[in-house]
Amino acid sequence: MSLKLIEKEIQRFLANPKSEVLCIKGKWGVGKTYTWERLLAEAHGRNGALALKKYSYVTLFGLNSLEDLRFSIFENTVSGADLPKNASLESFANLVAVGSDFARKGRQVLELISAVLNRKAVTDVLLKAGFLSVRDQLICIDDLERAGKGLEVRDVLGLISFLKVKRACNVVILLNDEQFGEDRKSEFDMQLEKVADTILTFDLLPEEAAQMAFTGEETPVQTAIKPLLCRLKVTNIRIIRKIQQAAERLADILKDHDKPIIDQAITALVLGMWAHLEPNKAPLEFIRRYNGFFDEIPATNGQDSKELEYAEMLRGYPYTSTDELDDAVLDGVEAGYLNESKLIEVAAVVSSRNKKADGGDKFGRVWRDMYHGSLSVDDTVFLDALFDSAVHDAAAITPLNMNSAIKMLRENGRAEQADQLVEKYMEATSDESLEFFEIGKHHFTVQDGIDPKLREAFDVKFASYKDDRDPFDVLKAVGSKQGWSVADVEVISKLSAEDFEMMFEQLEGELLRTTIETVSRLGNSVAQKGGAIRSAVREGLRRIGRKSPLRAQKIARFGVRLDEPQGQDTPQIKDIAVLE
Repeated sequence: MSLKLIEKEIQRFLANPKSEVLCIKGKWGVGKTYTWERLLAEAHGRNGALALKKYSYVTLFGLNSLEDLRFSIFENTVSGADLPKNASLESFANLVAVGSDFARKGRQVLELISAVLNRKAVTDVLLKAGFLSVRDQLICIDDLERAGKGLEVRDVLGLISFLKVKRACNVVILLNDEQFGEDRKSEFDMQLEKVADTILTFDLLPEEAAQMAFTGEETPVQTAIKPLLCRLKVTNIRIIRKIQQAAERLADILKDHDKPIIDQAITALVLGMWAHLEPNKAPLEFIRRYNGFFDEIPATNGQDSKELEYAEMLRGYPYTSTDELDDAVLDGVEAGYLNESKLIEVAAVVSSRNKKADGGDKFGRVWRDMYHGSLSVDDTVFLDALFDSAVHDAAAITPLNMNSAIKMLRENGRAEQADQLVEKYMEATSDESLEFFEIGKHHFTVQDGIDPKLREAFDVKFASYKDDRDPFDVLKAVGSKQGWSVADVEVISKLSAEDFEMMFEQLEGELLRTTIETVSRLGNSVAQKGGAIRSAVREGLRRIGRKSPLRAQKIARFGVRLDEPQGQDTPQIKDIAVLE
């Protein structure tokens, strides 16, 4: 149901002087309560738009009895100073203030009277007397699905019916009926039909949800993420706002880079957070190995039905495969924080690689236009174009996509061109970092696999890599940027406990803390050789601690104690740019 129709129906309900029950159903986070409160405030500001002048808002979350519900309706209508009276709805802001003030004080007053007279019955009488004053007013019952165990849904609906028929109240019910179990839901639906005059389903279009989530003047980031959110059909307002907040932070981190790099990072962030916050849509592990060109060919790569469903969800989304920048963004999504130094580092690498390809996208156009976009292109024409475009754009193509092209050629009788493409690719990427040639970094699927010739070329390149950097400079760089690359891990993994002892003692100030924390985090990570690094770092710190009592106290700050066996320490970890 469109937002305009929902708003029109709520406005009609607010202006109706005759008692009525309106039910608004929808998933959590889609903006039901927000829309209701906004329209209520707007109606109060217009003559004749609000028929009833008293209002009470009650959430059933945590309420366990009808007595609790009755008193909540009463206490959220009057102020502490006007206990026996009904308060007028002077403004929506006053409503909130009055309700919260009496909610805090009203029950205390009644309990004090009861304690003085030593009679529980006094409280019960006053509560019942208060509820007698609830009539001719507007009441909002929220979170019906989250009522306490002692408060049955049928009893709540019975009270709502009583308020409508006997007290001339207009009642709106806000709930997420999907949270009822099948048995409870069928009973609820049957009872609701008897009580509610109008039932609305709050199911917004993605464009409407984005419009509701974005307030104030539209920012460049909002402009960038809106079509991405709509493509993924995100309608949860809370999720949209979380994605926006993270995207603003990411854009700020990469503000010194060109727009294509920022757009790529934000595209990965929106997709990753959508998958992380709604994991039933498409898991993060699928996105990491997703190949937008090749994943639509189930006969070739043997995908199961679930993976085909995930791929279908991503059809048309501007994400073809995962490179270093995407990986760093997805790492941040999964960990809950963005590693600023790592993002800046890999953004520079990807930007440099893109510039080598002269901004061309021949490879992408061949896949989109000639393979997925046409049934009339001759096989020979497509395969020739695929080879030529892959050679032309080799410097900018991810290993995952290049592997797809090589396998496509090889499986269609063009083994010689496939071998040539492997050679051309290795030439175009000859100056890439060691991390680029680590097979495990590129999320090749078990079904798809990596072409044997490409794997061999990557393995040879990885094994031949020589790092002439000074190990101490590498260690300081890791501490300074609070992150590491595969090449850094290779260097650091060769350091002994004695090396760490000597190097830690040479560090000073803030760099000492960040370096120890970062290499400790590296030791705790799943990175290859992480365990060896952890042991050497721990023993290096212990060697320092054994030199004096004060040094032992200092290393204890990093979770290392002299009296603990190895493997029992838990070094502190520093999170950066937390995504909330």
